[in-house]
Amino acid sequence: MTDNVFAQLRQVGEDLVGQGLTTSHGGNISVRHQGRILITTHFAMLGRLSPGDVIEIPLREEPDRIASDASRDAALHQLIYKFTPAMAVIHAHPVHAVSISLKNDIISPLDLEGSVFLRDISVVEPEDAAVRLPQLLQTRVAALVRSHGSYTVGRGLSEALAYVSALEFSCRVAILNGGRPAKEVHL
Repeated sequence: MTDNVFAQLRQVGEDLVGQGLTTSHGGNISVRHQGRILITTHFAMLGRLSPGDVIEIPLREEPDRIASDASRDAALHQLIYKFTPAMAVIHAHPVHAVSISLKNDIISPLDLEGSVFLRDISVVEPEDAAVRLPQLLQTRVAALVRSHGSYTVGRGLSEALAYVSALEFSCRVAILNGGRPAKEVHL
C-alpha cells in the first residue's frame, strides 16, 4: 500500500466520522488497488486509522479464505468489485438514512442533488444484501441495508464519500419534510 492510498483512506475515515456519517467503529472502507483490495480491518476506528487498520485481500479469492482480521464485510466488498467497475466502496451508518430505511423499500430524494446523483435508492433486507447489493450497484451509486447502513461506490474514495454525504442529506431533507421520501413503495 502506498502512502498516498493510505492517506486517502485515513482522510475519508476522518470525514465519515467527523460528518456524523458513521459511528466511531462502524462501517468500512475499501479500494481496488493493483489487482487487489485494500480494506479496513474489523472494528477499525475509522476516524483514527493507522496503517495496521488496513489490510490487503485478494480481489477474487473465495470469501471463506479471507484473513480473519478483515472487515466482516470483506466478502461483500469482493462481490461488489466483481460485478461492478467500482474503484472504491464505502459502507457507513448514516443515522437519517438508517432511520428512513426502517419503513421504506425505496427512497426517492426530494432535493435536486439527491434526485440527480442518487436517483431512487433501494433498501434491501440484511439477509439479501450479498445477492442484491452487487446487482443494484451495477446501475446505482448507493443502496441501503434495512436498519443497518449504506453502501456507496465510486471511481475513487472521494466520489464514494460524496454519495454517502448526498444520501444522508437527502434523508435529512425527507425527515424535515415529515419523515417521508417523495415516493413510498412497498414491495
